[in-house]
Amino acid sequence: MGLNRVRIKLPKDRELINLLVSGLAITTGLIWMFLGNQIISLLVPSHNQAVFYYFFSGVIFSLAFIGLYGFIRTVLFFAEFMIEEDSLNALMYKNVLNEENLGVFLKSRQGIYKIMTPVARQVLNLENKPVIGFPDKEFYKFSTANKILYEDKRVLEHGDTIEWETIDKSHKKDACYLCKKIPCRNNKGDTIGILGICKDISALKSSQSLNQQLEDRFNNLFDKLPYPVLVLDPVSFHPYSFNDTMSTLLGYDRKEFSHMRISHHIDPADLANFQQSITDILNTQSGKFEVRLITRQRDVVNITGYAQEILIDDRKLLHMFLHDNTDARNSTDILIGSELKYRSLFEHANDAIIVVSPNSLNIIDANEIAIFFLGYHRENLLLMSIVDLDISTDHSLTQSKIIDLENYNHALYEHQIRNREGEIQVVEINAHKLNYGEEDVYQFVIRNISARKKTEAALRSSENRYRQMFQSNMAIKLVIDPENFNIEDANVAACEFYGYSIEELKGMNLSQINILSRDKLDLLIQQTREQNLGFYSCPHRLSDGEIRFVEVRDGPMEIEDRQLIYSIIYDVTASKEAENQALVASKMFDYSTDAVMLINDKNQVVSVNHAFSSITGYQQSEIQNAAPEMILSSPDTLLLNETVHASIEASGKWAGEIWHRLKNGQSRPLGASINRIHNENTKTSSYVVMLSPNYGHKSEQENNVHFVELTQLPNRSLFIDRLQNALDRAQRNKARLGVILIDFKKFSLINTSYGYDLGDQLLQAISRRLSYNTRDSDTVSHLYSDDFAVLIEDLDSIQQMGIVAQKLLSTLSETYQTSDHSIDLAVSMGISIYPDDSNHADELIISAQTALATAQKHPGSHFELSSPEMNRAANMWLQSEAEFHIALREDQFFILYLPQINSQDNTLTSLEVLARWQHPEHGLLLPEHFLPDALHSGFIGAIGHRIIEKSFEQYSIFLKNGLNIPRISININQSQIDSELLNLLIIQCKKYEFNHSAIELEFSEKDFINITGRQRAILKDIHASNFFICIDDFGSSTSSLNSLLQCTVNAVKIDPQLIQQAQHNLEAHRLLPAIKVFCASLDIEIIAKGVETVKTYEYLHSININQIQGYMVSQPLSMDEVEKFLTPAAADAGVDNFIGNDSENP
Repeated sequence: MGLNRVRIKLPKDRELINLLVSGLAITTGLIWMFLGNQIISLLVPSHNQAVFYYFFSGVIFSLAFIGLYGFIRTVLFFAEFMIEEDSLNALMYKNVLNEENLGVFLKSRQGIYKIMTPVARQVLNLENKPVIGFPDKEFYKFSTANKILYEDKRVLEHGDTIEWETIDKSHKKDACYLCKKIPCRNNKGDTIGILGICKDISALKSSQSLNQQLEDRFNNLFDKLPYPVLVLDPVSFHPYSFNDTMSTLLGYDRKEFSHMRISHHIDPADLANFQQSITDILNTQSGKFEVRLITRQRDVVNITGYAQEILIDDRKLLHMFLHDNTDARNSTDILIGSELKYRSLFEHANDAIIVVSPNSLNIIDANEIAIFFLGYHRENLLLMSIVDLDISTDHSLTQSKIIDLENYNHALYEHQIRNREGEIQVVEINAHKLNYGEEDVYQFVIRNISARKKTEAALRSSENRYRQMFQSNMAIKLVIDPENFNIEDANVAACEFYGYSIEELKGMNLSQINILSRDKLDLLIQQTREQNLGFYSCPHRLSDGEIRFVEVRDGPMEIEDRQLIYSIIYDVTASKEAENQALVASKMFDYSTDAVMLINDKNQVVSVNHAFSSITGYQQSEIQNAAPEMILSSPDTLLLNETVHASIEASGKWAGEIWHRLKNGQSRPLGASINRIHNENTKTSSYVVMLSPNYGHKSEQENNVHFVELTQLPNRSLFIDRLQNALDRAQRNKARLGVILIDFKKFSLINTSYGYDLGDQLLQAISRRLSYNTRDSDTVSHLYSDDFAVLIEDLDSIQQMGIVAQKLLSTLSETYQTSDHSIDLAVSMGISIYPDDSNHADELIISAQTALATAQKHPGSHFELSSPEMNRAANMWLQSEAEFHIALREDQFFILYLPQINSQDNTLTSLEVLARWQHPEHGLLLPEHFLPDALHSGFIGAIGHRIIEKSFEQYSIFLKNGLNIPRISININQSQIDSELLNLLIIQCKKYEFNHSAIELEFSEKDFINITGRQRAILKDIHASNFFICIDDFGSSTSSLNSLLQCTVNAVKIDPQLIQQAQHNLEAHRLLPAIKVFCASLDIEIIAKGVETVKTYEYLHSININQIQGYMVSQPLSMDEVEKFLTPAAADAGVDNFIGNDSENP
């Protein structure tokens, strides 16, 4: 009963009023009937009495009739109400008494029970007690009675409803009742008693319990599913329900995830496709979908799933099963739910799958691949047995594998089966015993390996052919593992060549036969990998210790997924010796001081050497293809006469004296020897004629024809000869060479003022300075008087020529000290370059003379090249060199500091030293503007030394002032890594009493990758001495990670470009954490440089990179600014001083 209160129906006040008014109207009518005339006669004049009488009679009688009607109606209503009320009460009471599941009781305001049904007696445990007319204290204990009294008081005074549930155990089966006590009110709203109702809710409770059990079971299963499950509202995209696996997948807790729309987690590029998939699923009521989700950590998760439309509380929702296939995107979709998952895998497998009954061996299920592969219709295949597919009649193999299935639950074997067309297929069968529903089944996974078998047969055939070719080939062949340089295989020819057996060669390290260094072998193998081919010559050692020269052709090969190198080796020892002999002969021909002339079998001059041209005056072009007799004093005489041929036939050579005619017409005797060279291939003979001056006929002046006695330098004639030889070599080698003509201004005045002896001393000093400051391969010549010349071969560039010229100019311009005098000379130089100026010796000298004339016009010492462009190219380096001299002398280099902090606690971890050049003309120069010139000019060492000394000195001042600076970082160039670097660092640390660990050396990644083996050893010594080593711009090269394995380092600074890419590029974003893990495994710190924006700072913080450096932290600081930066206020603020500055260029 759903009433909160009950009113007892009584006659209403309105009906009593109606009864009163009606009686009054009837009474008035009766009075008028008997006394109306008398009233009118008393009150109204006589002539109007009749009118008033009738008028008032009509009104009063009308009212009387109305009142009579109302009176009769009211009386009848009262009679009807009482009859109806009594009958209703009786009916209601009867129904309540007969209601088996409903109990009712009624109590007065005094707590006395007035009514109580049998059911209520049972529920309240009052069955055998007289209840009517008694209060609760007669039946219950004192405490219980007080509790009931308190509840009744709440109902009577406050109108509360009291509810409770109780169990009736009086029956065999317990019954549950819901009891209520509500106020009972009359028509005036006054509470006159308490109405109690007891309702049997056993069925409802049972249903609720069952529903709760089902719901608990569902929630338990839902939450414990190992895969993500989501119930989604397809309209709002809000999650209706989900399990913990779902929220954990995306990195959120349940509360966060429940308030977020699923569209917030979808890759924006996939959102439109996902919405379309949801629309399609709603149209078909189920379906698959694919989507990329973004986790809280901004990782991308590739999801495939299955969704089905469900109805909850009249709302259409999607029940979605999700599978994370990030690591296997192309794998089969895994549907959630045992049956759906199994069916999906079953139907979408790449292999044929047949399910067989263990009892009858009949096929009870098959996927589409099996139906297609075997060629049967599904209904026909399901009527067959597994043995019907055998090609054999005894089915022995199948029967034995069935036994294995029963014993071991698994069988793997190869078999031959027949399809519907009668074709025999070679298959691999992977059989398992599985539980399928409520019974066991055999599942046969059948893979067609016919093609694989053919491939394996072809591979075996190919392997046999390879082995035959490899073993029977006459060429020497080795197979080498490039990782450890072990020989994996060798053929018979290799065994015969090296003198080892195949067993000895296999497993032998290549270094036992190849005497190249390990670094050289590494380089050659790397070239082979990059170019897929390698070709080089090297010496190999045989088993008896003999060294043979070989040519090696390398190439990559793959055997059983291993990357190997095959080598084909040719013994070229004989040709190498012949080549060496030919090279020696060629050098002897070019550099011999004797004249050499080659004559062919047609008595024509083929070639002559440079000494021939010097001695005879004939150039190669003048005598080539001419008869050799043109050099004889008597042209009618044959050089190769009968006497000469007879001597050659007898002894193989002829020797004697001939009279030689110079180009100027003079004659002189020459010693001559003639040898014959016979070519077996062409059956022809050539002749080598060697001519040497006959010193018995030469004057003292001729003995000194090539050198100047005073300075012992080549004279002009020999200089020109060597220039011509150098030009020939430069043409062959496609190289540059330079000619420098040198003149000293007003040198004649020295002879006049101080005498010729002093002049000769100066000339000798000049020759010594020139010789000391040039290479052995260069030629320094004393042309005449105070004029000198220098021939520079193998020039790399015009700039190098400028550097050499400036070096000579500086050397020759320095003061000359004699016993009595100090003399300064002004030097002029004119320079020409092959092939830029000319290809001919005489034209090169003329170009140099023209440049010398221009240089002599300049005051003081000066050099000049033949063209303005070349001068600019040379002087660019020279100007830099001079400026470096001045900068070091005047201490123009200074340093700034860039702080590096830990963003977790805003503490300083290091100060990086930044070199700057305060140039007097160009202002402040950054390292990128002067370091290239410093490298080429050789000043990088001096500048680096100065920066290191300044850094240590200022670091000492910082510490003395009480600043907490754990470490300073100094940038080092590759060229500075030498044996002196470690000594310099140790000396400076000892001088200022620094711990070695407080000094950090930074190398760019490019330099670190390109360091030599010797420099790598020096770095290892530096690291072993406890100095801190850091790689700068890490990640700018493809060899970044590999470089960390080459030499031990303490930290790496991530290249800013890589950090920028990681914020916008998924692959780069994945790379940074991978680098962090890799470095952590090597105990290497990670430092982010170039941090300039809050966005970059927050990104680095999100991936736990806390060591940062950049303009967001601070711009470069001077010494004073460092002290301000590290004051307590600034140190407490740390990086927070800069948060909010989101400028790219702060």
